[in-house]
Amino acid sequence: MQLGSRFCGAAALGWSLPLSQIVFEETENGRPYLPDVPDIWFSFSSCRFGFLGAWSSTHGVGVDLEDETRNLEALELAHRFFSEAEANAIERKDGLERLRTFFELWCLKEAALKSIGEGLPFGLDAFEFELDPNLRVVHAPPDHGGPEQFDAHVIEGTDGCAALITRSLA
Repeated sequence: MQLGSRFCGAAALGWSLPLSQIVFEETENGRPYLPDVPDIWFSFSSCRFGFLGAWSSTHGVGVDLEDETRNLEALELAHRFFSEAEANAIERKDGLERLRTFFELWCLKEAALKSIGEGLPFGLDAFEFELDPNLRVVHAPPDHGGPEQFDAHVIEGTDGCAALITRSLA
């Protein structure tokens, strides 16, 4: 992931430095930043399918990429960490569609946490999403502007499940 994040850093800086000179630091909550330009938000994620990176000087950003072929107890995890409505949306699905729905919600939640500079310890229940009929943020922390400040996107065309969240900083 280090090479991918350095590549993103170089692109954000206009390619003025060799990749070896681009060194990220992290906040205490794990948000990556470049010490010389701390106002640019970066977010990175990787899994066996690849690497995903995003940056913005105008928005908080968060990305997540997951391998949806992992075998896990999607319904049990959803009832434990997701809202009742989200768990019910997963429960209504069967087989691979259930797993896909779980991973879409998981990716959205992780990306949303990254967009506010937080990690999993902040709590997956800090955000709630609705997938059908259209993707929307139902709940977001009020001290980060509530759901109106966030835009959510599931990234199609990957071999895994991927999501991007942007948060207005204004």
